[in-house]
Amino acid sequence: MVVVLISKFLARTKLKLFNLFILWSFIGITLFSQSLEVEKLKVKREQYLSEIKNAKNLLLQKGNSRKEMYSQLSILNAQITAQNNIINSYSQEISEINGIISENEVFVNELKSEIITIKKGYEKLIIEANKQFKSNNNEFMIIFSASSFSEAYRRFNLMKQYGSYRKKQADLLFETQQVHDSIITINKAILNQKEKSYHALIEERELLKLSVAKKQGYIAKLKKDENWLKRDIKKKQKFSKELQLSIEKLILEASKKESSYSFSNFSNAKGKLNWPVKGGVVTSYFGEHNHSVLKGVKIKNNGIDITASKENEVNSVYEGTVSRVIAIPGYNKAVIIRHGKYLTVYANLATVYVKNGQEIKSNQSIGQIFADKNNKSGILHFEIWEESKKINPLHWLHK
Repeated sequence: MVVVLISKFLARTKLKLFNLFILWSFIGITLFSQSLEVEKLKVKREQYLSEIKNAKNLLLQKGNSRKEMYSQLSILNAQITAQNNIINSYSQEISEINGIISENEVFVNELKSEIITIKKGYEKLIIEANKQFKSNNNEFMIIFSASSFSEAYRRFNLMKQYGSYRKKQADLLFETQQVHDSIITINKAILNQKEKSYHALIEERELLKLSVAKKQGYIAKLKKDENWLKRDIKKKQKFSKELQLSIEKLILEASKKESSYSFSNFSNAKGKLNWPVKGGVVTSYFGEHNHSVLKGVKIKNNGIDITASKENEVNSVYEGTVSRVIAIPGYNKAVIIRHGKYLTVYANLATVYVKNGQEIKSNQSIGQIFADKNNKSGILHFEIWEESKKINPLHWLHK
């Protein structure tokens, strides 16, 4: 009876140790992958906080003219977008944390059951062993009562293992209890993080309400002069069309040449390109979207507009060759740089430091943003073209 009991428990001990290792490994992998998701959200949030900081700095530089007020509204919209992104990231983080806590609770309950099972089994074995092993003679009787030598040898080995088995059972209980306690400790830390994230989320929502209220105030003031806004839209559309025609003409000229441009690894830099200006805020996005003030009015952008301090210089996003430096009404000066079959366009420059045919390095200064005399910030218009196709710059610039 004791031999059978020892055999069963030795087998169960190995199985339980193996299962405990698998369980702990699974917990470790799960916690690691989920904590990575939380860390990614935190990195994104830092980016959004940087955008808000840039927007706030730019808002401090503005005046009260119609043009400046409209620019302020664009910056404020960018700030609101960043705040919404932060709120979403906190919501996702709380959701991730809830998932970790729920899974940890399942593990804790499983470990509780495992501890109870191990204890019961251990107690049962000790009671049975005490009944059988009342004297050392009984141990020999178990061995010598075997029907064959091989059976006696097998029993001898089992008896030998019994001493180490008790230690294994004690170790198993200790390790299982350690895993159980460490998960509870982890859960407490995660709950603390959840509480911090929740309070930050509430604070961010309050800040968002203030920003939205401020935005409504700007819209109310600007709506009083819809005619001025409509004229402004028409002018911008005209300037955009002139810039587009200049680029298309350049592309056509290049296509007529046998060797129009040299090879470039520009396509490999998608999502990694330097930003053309530092400390800026994207105030108009690629493609067609609703006007920020006029209902039912759509505006189209062939690139993106970045509002930044006029002290900031404009840099090339990648190495290439200056194809053209041109003057565009409404966009002042524009620089077009070729990168193999790709083109990058930097428009609304007050000063240009480069010339046609010049080889350009990545992040090289090519000019300075144009800004009105009384204005401390200006708007850089930036485009990326693949042959004759306009593409969204935000998919190419590093996040």
